[in-house]
Amino acid sequence: MVCTQDAPVVDQDGGPDGGEESGCIQAVGEDTEKTLQELDYVISFYNVAGQVEAVVKERPSGIGVPKYLEAMDRLAETCKYFEQNNPQSVEIENVTSLFEIGTEAVSKEFRDELKKYQKPVPPVVTLELLEDEEVSEDTISGVELVPPGVREDLRAIASWLDKHSNTDRLTVYAKLRSDALSQSLKAVRDYQRSSSIERGGTPGSLNSPGPLRARVAKMDSTSKSRTQKISNKLRANRMLQKAITGHVSSRRQGSPGHTSYSLHGTLTPPHATTPGTVGEEGLEDSDVELYLNQVTALHRLAFAEFLLAQQLVPEDRVTRTFELILRDPMDQLVAEGESLAGLARRSVSRGDHQAVLSVLAMLRHVTSMQPEYDRLLTNCQTSIRSKFAAIINMLQETCVKALEGFVESVKSDGERALPKDGTVHEVTSNALIFTEQLLEYAITLSPMLQRDLSLSASLSNLPRGLDQSLTAKALLGAYIKRVLVNLGLALVSRSESYSDGTLKAVFRLNNYNYILKTLHSSELLNLVALVEPQCDKMYNDQIMEQKRLYSQSWSRVLHYLVNHEDVPLSVIQAGKLRDKDRQLIKDKFAMSKVQRSYSIPDRELRESLKRDNMEYILPKYQAFYDKYVNVAFTKNTEKYIKYSPAAVSSMVDKFFDVAA
Repeated sequence: MVCTQDAPVVDQDGGPDGGEESGCIQAVGEDTEKTLQELDYVISFYNVAGQVEAVVKERPSGIGVPKYLEAMDRLAETCKYFEQNNPQSVEIENVTSLFEIGTEAVSKEFRDELKKYQKPVPPVVTLELLEDEEVSEDTISGVELVPPGVREDLRAIASWLDKHSNTDRLTVYAKLRSDALSQSLKAVRDYQRSSSIERGGTPGSLNSPGPLRARVAKMDSTSKSRTQKISNKLRANRMLQKAITGHVSSRRQGSPGHTSYSLHGTLTPPHATTPGTVGEEGLEDSDVELYLNQVTALHRLAFAEFLLAQQLVPEDRVTRTFELILRDPMDQLVAEGESLAGLARRSVSRGDHQAVLSVLAMLRHVTSMQPEYDRLLTNCQTSIRSKFAAIINMLQETCVKALEGFVESVKSDGERALPKDGTVHEVTSNALIFTEQLLEYAITLSPMLQRDLSLSASLSNLPRGLDQSLTAKALLGAYIKRVLVNLGLALVSRSESYSDGTLKAVFRLNNYNYILKTLHSSELLNLVALVEPQCDKMYNDQIMEQKRLYSQSWSRVLHYLVNHEDVPLSVIQAGKLRDKDRQLIKDKFAMSKVQRSYSIPDRELRESLKRDNMEYILPKYQAFYDKYVNVAFTKNTEKYIKYSPAAVSSMVDKFFDVAA
């Protein structure tokens, strides 16, 4: 409505309209009020700098973060007003300068508070997290990286900075939390190392199980602190116990289940050096144990960082910030894995194939952790997710090369010096020890063995639809068969170096018997039988053939005993022996000399050969003895006829005995 004074409004009676006049006055009043309000609004912006200056120049934590951010919001609004409505105003310089001071104070508060809690998680807390095979959000929430009250302030500051600051303050957050994560991992690693030293543990080589056994020995829980009990439990980790301590010591001497089974040589690889030799760094079991714990610890602590980021970082920035936090610790984990794998490769290159067992322990654990890492890194970029996969691939490649190298070593080690007494060759014992230790890693080995087309093809005769476990065992059985085939070829080829045909048969007999008994005493035979059902029969046939060849060693003696060209009975009775006849009889009584140089270390095999010898030889010797015992073919008869049939029986009973 517009009020004018040109012509008064007249009603029907000719008087002025009072209602219209009143409405006009009301409108003028409303306009005035609105104008005054707008003026107050504008004036308020000019007063903001003075009203909040004292607050902004304080520390946010000194007056309270909420109050400080409220003042900063007023400054932000004032800056925006002047930029839009009066960019030439002198006041804009005041509020802008004050806003920059406040923004810097907020940023500094953010950094300072983060640094204040940039402390490593206590190792005992981390070790507690490692006890559980799987963890939940509730479990991880118990790890207090930042106190609850401080988290609220940091969340508010992070949100404010993300909204008002052109600088990406979340990069600062990610860097500080990444450093804290790395420090936590280092703390638990250092703690475990120092704990081991305090208890007298020292790094041990993979072929020296003693030190690790000392570390995994259980302590009396009633007399040890909570920390020691946790650490002790980890050291008893089943993933390491067999892989690192191994069964080498139990197999150094003795057939499967028999400790008196002496072997030719030792289990030391041909190029292995004495532990501690300068320049020959090897893979230490303690380092492997620490690495397995680092893999789990990184997951647990990263989970805690993710939950913290969800509380402190704007929702749309959580994933990116989490990626930045993980980048360096993940790179370090990959680098450590590569370093250990490199040590294993060097050990294998020196002939120490036991090192691959530790790589398998690492691979099995990392593979078991992969689903947990995948869940944690679901929304992360491929570059982050691929880091963990890279560890698995790197360990797998190390194992593949080591397994291929082991088969080749079986061939080359077969060229090493032969045992003079025909006992079990160390290449045989090494091969069986190694393959037996692979049994517990069948599932872990399956993806690698499946790459070998010839091994996969050997499963073609098996029923389709086999479960994962049986398929894995069959693949391992195919690999073991390959080892045994190459071992057999090496033994046959090498045994040809024996000039004594009987010793060659004894050597093959000992080795085939050792192989078969080891296959029977473990699950090896069951695995090989999946791809070679005739395995047991083949070795039994070879053992019988070598026994037959061995029995021919008595042919010369038997030839003397039953030869039709023997000394005529009339000559014997007349006591008229020629020198040739005397020498012939002397030779007959020297039959045990060669036999005593042979070794049959397996008790059952040794006893069976003795029985065969007695059944085959004693009847013929009895007749021979009766024929010549009273013949004067020498002045020193007792020198040659000192063996009665009973004495021969006792002598045969001592054949092949080391102590005889």
